[in-house]
Amino acid sequence: MLCVRYLGFSKSERRSTGRNDIDKYTCFKELKQCENDFVLDICDRRTSVTILAPHGGMIEPHTTEIARLIAGDTYNYFCFNGRKEGNNSDLHITSHRYDEEHAVALVKQSLIVVAVHGCTILEPTVFLGGLDSCLKDEIAAELTAADIAVDQPGSAHSGTHRNNICNRGVTGKGVQMECPRPLRDSPDDRVKIAAAVRRAISKFT
Repeated sequence: MLCVRYLGFSKSERRSTGRNDIDKYTCFKELKQCENDFVLDICDRRTSVTILAPHGGMIEPHTTEIARLIAGDTYNYFCFNGRKEGNNSDLHITSHRYDEEHAVALVKQSLIVVAVHGCTILEPTVFLGGLDSCLKDEIAAELTAADIAVDQPGSAHSGTHRNNICNRGVTGKGVQMECPRPLRDSPDDRVKIAAAVRRAISKFT
């Protein structure tokens, strides 16, 4: 088992990329040259299951806590935690361009991949995407049994892009969870979500 934390460091002064889409940076190489207020929290337990919080810390608050609860003492995890005083959205790199080397390495060795994200929808509903339909169905069933509402995401958050980090494991398919702020802000709901996902994963391991 290998568990490590990396503090961000900056190789140059922060600069504007001149890009017009939602992400400030096109890739992690560019981000790491310009930003230093982040922490990588990684644990490789040499298992076939990896849990991700690609936009953890203050980027999408409490997604790291959910990912760590799902991983428990059993599964690999990777959390990229923003810790800027403001504008943590600068550290967001969309999932189909997510090329952080430690995340990619963990995912590539995994049969099961679940990525935990935060969404801005206010209703307390978990939106499930990704290409692993069987695991997605099991997670949906377990969440429903735990009285957590579930729905399908819109096309913008469907998680079906082949290059989405959740779909880059051994099987080429994974699950993307979009959790709204009301659920993420509740410690009890975070525990319920994590327990439901763990029960679902256990049926495939």
